[in-house]
Amino acid sequence: MTFFFWTCFFFLSLLAAHVLGLQCYSCDGESNCLEPQVCQEHQDRCRTTVMTTLTRSGISTYYHKDCDMSGKANNSISYLSNNQVVFLAEEHCERELCNEHAPNVLDVLLARGRPPNLLHCHSCSSADETCFNTSLAQMRCSRPGEQCVDITSFTAPEEFLQDELHIKGCGELSHCQEPLGFHNRNSFYLITCCDSSLCNKETRDYKASPLPLNGVTCYSCEGNFSQGCAPDDITQVQCQGLMNQCLEASGIDGVSGRSSIVKGCASSSWCDSPYTSIYKNLGALHTRCCTGKLCNGQIIDKTTLKPSARSQASHNPTAQPVLLSASLLLWVAFLLCSESC
Repeated sequence: MTFFFWTCFFFLSLLAAHVLGLQCYSCDGESNCLEPQVCQEHQDRCRTTVMTTLTRSGISTYYHKDCDMSGKANNSISYLSNNQVVFLAEEHCERELCNEHAPNVLDVLLARGRPPNLLHCHSCSSADETCFNTSLAQMRCSRPGEQCVDITSFTAPEEFLQDELHIKGCGELSHCQEPLGFHNRNSFYLITCCDSSLCNKETRDYKASPLPLNGVTCYSCEGNFSQGCAPDDITQVQCQGLMNQCLEASGIDGVSGRSSIVKGCASSSWCDSPYTSIYKNLGALHTRCCTGKLCNGQIIDKTTLKPSARSQASHNPTAQPVLLSASLLLWVAFLLCSESC
């Protein structure tokens, strides 16, 4: 009888956990916090973001844990800001309460026998407005495999300080073998990586001095059908630089859980990467890129959107491929740095 009782209790617990949804540790603070939270229906991953700042007076670490969506993996970057070194690392996992542990940059910094051939990279950040200086600071990367990175992100019109982001430094960013770019009427993103010391020396202000037009025209919009991507809200945009393909993507907004759409110009490397999901915070993402004037007009109503992340289709790996890439929520990084740097 006792065995039967505990067996039933065990299976009922599993059933309750399935009904409630995935659980992840979710909190913010200066310690590796362990507070469980039930994720929303559209969230099927756990995330840990750790920001460590190194100054002459010591080392401080800030932890952010939460639920997240599929299509994202692990990434890291380090850069100089306000006379300190900022290390940002983000990890994702998909098991129950799997984000217990957090990446520890001290293990890397204090390791003995660091190889002598680590890259030196130019470094700057929006927080101290140094990225347009003709004389950029330099930093030494901390791990083999890191590249020199250059990241530009801004929205138009700019609503908040963190809407414009510039970072140069060392990092391990996925799908960064070629420059990654996307823009539409509302936003601009450009990510480049290179493998030789001090190769990230570009100081161009892409807002004041845009890339040259490439002759391609695409539809542009962001949002759902009640705001931003209704037929009357869709505009046309002339594409810049390497962004010579038209992109349209539909997914689930990570905050509201509602269907969302993005249209604009993209590089071929961006089309093959997860950065639409990263920068637009979309899960269960379906992306389509095409070549030709105004070819990104197929997603025109809600019936074309993919189902939510916990639908039957999303549990079938053949029905919805998982994007094998890394995630860096750079707007989170800048927000954290603005608050604590």
